[in-house]
Amino acid sequence: MLDQTQTQSMQRARGRVHLEFCARDGSTKLTDLHQSGCAKALLPKNHADRIDAVIINTAGGVTGGDRLVYSASLEAGAELCVTTQTAERIYKSSGGVGEIETLFSLANDTALDWLPQETILFEESALSRQLTVKMDASASALILEPIVLGRKAMGETLQSCIFTDQWRVTRGGKLAYADAFRITDPAALAGSACLGQNRAFATLVYIAPDAEARRDQMQSLIKFDDVTTATSAWNGCLVTRFIALDAQPLRRALISTLSEFRAHPLPRVWRM
Repeated sequence: MLDQTQTQSMQRARGRVHLEFCARDGSTKLTDLHQSGCAKALLPKNHADRIDAVIINTAGGVTGGDRLVYSASLEAGAELCVTTQTAERIYKSSGGVGEIETLFSLANDTALDWLPQETILFEESALSRQLTVKMDASASALILEPIVLGRKAMGETLQSCIFTDQWRVTRGGKLAYADAFRITDPAALAGSACLGQNRAFATLVYIAPDAEARRDQMQSLIKFDDVTTATSAWNGCLVTRFIALDAQPLRRALISTLSEFRAHPLPRVWRM
């Protein structure tokens, strides 16, 4: 007979997606797909010359103790854009920290766009996220991560949450870009040296042989009345930051910038 005094473990979500692509007959072809748990991948038809892969979390969000792993490998010459079906919602944790790990491997002359939609942090959420990219010196990667601290339309103001984000990109076997971000006290970000009254922000990193040469182009694209931006380039990296009062102006700025900077249409899920 079940002892009712015994603490019951709550069910947690687990999901993994792995994709592999090669270049064949002048186009990119899927060579392997693994999906398990709550993580799924769709490859919708498009009219662009770069294939889109859409990651879906069927659990509907992430809470403490959940673990998701997304990965993709591109063989020589392959080109891929990976995005998410919708914004990822990080819900209040009843215990533990949710984990999202993303890994990409890029061979020579490949091109990857990692363009997930917004990550929305809810009150008392807890998330640890890690992004690892290993790329050949001739490859290119466009990496985006937009963050929203609560939903303004719902009157949410974050007072407590835990969020850590670690980026590591190696290019030709050497560290090319690293970033680390941590929130443990959202209220502390309201200072003038941090976000102020803004609740939405994004980092866009382009790492490629022509990254530094495209700085002026990026600078010309990120002039907005309602979004604060800045860009810099060094050592084969072009890094652009966006800060906005809320998710909507940030999203409009990102769609405008990405549409112009990329030579390919945005995935349809971004325009829905």
